[in-house]
Amino acid sequence: MLGSGRKYNKKGIRTVLDRLISDYEHLIFDYALSPELLKAFNDRVRHAENAGRDPEKFLGEEIKTYKKLKDKTVEKQCIESTMNEVRRRRLAGETFADRILNEYKKRIEHYPSVNIHQNADLEVCKLYGAMHLLDKQHWDSLASYLKRVHPRTGQMDRISIEQRFWRLVPTREGRLPEELEPYRRALTAPTTSQKNRMKEGREAIKTVAFYLHDLLEIYERGVSLVAPNQGVREAIGFVYEVISDFRISDLKRN
Repeated sequence: MLGSGRKYNKKGIRTVLDRLISDYEHLIFDYALSPELLKAFNDRVRHAENAGRDPEKFLGEEIKTYKKLKDKTVEKQCIESTMNEVRRRRLAGETFADRILNEYKKRIEHYPSVNIHQNADLEVCKLYGAMHLLDKQHWDSLASYLKRVHPRTGQMDRISIEQRFWRLVPTREGRLPEELEPYRRALTAPTTSQKNRMKEGREAIKTVAFYLHDLLEIYERGVSLVAPNQGVREAIGFVYEVISDFRISDLKRN
């Protein structure tokens, strides 16, 4: 019987042995490996027991052996899965650029879209939709916090950041944010070139990116003066998510 020797049949040793046997069984089943791996392990246990090897030292080595096997197996499986996905996409005619674009679309698809124009770039529609969420879900907390950090009404940091914010969100239902007007006009004017339309779209994105980074800078300065509450921290967390999802972390003012 496996592990029938006195030292290898102690409760603690027996528990580790049984756990390793179970781990091997699951690994073999999950990754369709050879059952010979478990047989080899059982053989090593019997040999170690018959040779009088210290069970704790032996099991320490065996645990390392199992972990290396598992890591190697999981890594191989990941590589194979990736290669299979690449082959599938190639057969479907999907290029590397298509893959990057599709993954990017998935990251921003949960944001609402601002209805600018039927030919508007999805990224612009979604980014201003994210600003709409910031307004509806978080702005009250942020505005209140800014007032506590900058209590005097004339302080420029607060006034500037608030005034700029209202240019990035609709001031009433059905109305586009003021900063989107140049882009909307470029899309609707028949004489505007595609190059200029793309330029206005990039400018609309840059405007939001610059604003969000400036907002974070003011927030970071304010933390040392006034501790933010949970609502403010959630708002700032949302800002960081938007910056990450829309890949505008490097789009800062020079």
